[in-house]
Amino acid sequence: MSSAGPPGLSNLTLSRKEDFKTFVDAPRRTQPEQLSQKVLRALDERARAAYDRARQEWHANLGPIKTPQLAALHEDLWDIVDSNLQDGDRAKGAVAVDAFPCLGKTTAVLAFAREFHRREIAERGAFTAQGHERWPVCRVGLTGNTGMKDLNRAMLEFFGHPGRRTSTAAQLGLQALDCVLSCEVRLLVLDDLHFLKWRKTSGI
Repeated sequence: MSSAGPPGLSNLTLSRKEDFKTFVDAPRRTQPEQLSQKVLRALDERARAAYDRARQEWHANLGPIKTPQLAALHEDLWDIVDSNLQDGDRAKGAVAVDAFPCLGKTTAVLAFAREFHRREIAERGAFTAQGHERWPVCRVGLTGNTGMKDLNRAMLEFFGHPGRRTSTAAQLGLQALDCVLSCEVRLLVLDDLHFLKWRKTSGI
């Protein structure tokens, strides 16, 4: 079983690369020591408040727990991602993780994305051959009725691109593509995909 990183991660949105890097690089939380009732009663008010706070944060951030379902999902994701080595003129595979709400879809995918990012940086380095920052994963959070323009803007927001607020729809698409290629993104995580209005002419 693993858990999220240290206190402070609760302020992250993961919609920007800096936040995602903090999430990826965060060390595991340390479980608070289990104290007996006698020891608890002996703590002064300040020490007891600090201990209770540490326990609250620990229990609120348990997981992801490596259940058989999670292990099977991650195994499938590794197979699909590692086999996506087709040349640029060939279509690459994609994955849609579907389940009822509150079953941990986002948690499971983010846990995979974190390990994938760590592996890619360890193997390929933090910078590309052209000197750009390497970002193996681009994570984009979608909201209701997101169009392609909104998606491209959200991708530029992740990379901190200066044109995300002033560019036209066509420019947003080109800039997003340039960021993906320059940073050698290999995994694009869209959470949640069903919010994307891709059936419109501009989305197909």
